Amino acid sequence: MKLAKRAHYKPTWVAIKSLIKKGLIQEVGTKHRRGQNYPKHWLTEEGIFVALIEGANPETLLSKTREIFPKNQTLLYYLEIASKLNPKIFGIAYSAIKTKGKLDPIDLFAISLTQMETETTMETFIETINTLKKYPKQYKLLKEQMEQIKELLNRITQLKEII
Repeated sequence: MKLAKRAHYKPTWVAIKSLIKKGLIQEVGTKHRRGQNYPKHWLTEEGIFVALIEGANPETLLSKTREIFPKNQTLLYYLEIASKLNPKIFGIAYSAIKTKGKLDPIDLFAISLTQMETETTMETFIETINTLKKYPKQYKLLKEQMEQIKELLNRITQLKEII
């Protein structure tokens, strides 16, 4: 590729290749400029979560993600509610998914406790619920997960009574 041949592009190209290898970015198209095609890159799903953990603006990520992943409702859902949530929860969720491949009820419990650290007004809570309702599949899943958390809390309460 001509881009890689120029010495002043080499550090940029090495960084891009490294991020591709880590699965954080991917090629999403090409850009035609001055008679040549150049690859365009954007974050992968994993890269988006890492960006959130690092403090990226969820609104910016959401607008670009709508362009690149318009059919990925789960990802759009997470990004749409991200601005209303405690940023620490993304670190918890990412770590759990990376190590176990899924979120267990105990992970959801940790996320819930972390979210409780954030002062949330009733308006913000209502906005979040209304956002969730735009994504019926994710809303139903969240309700099921909340039931699991409720059961876990009931078990903890029963254990406390025994002790």
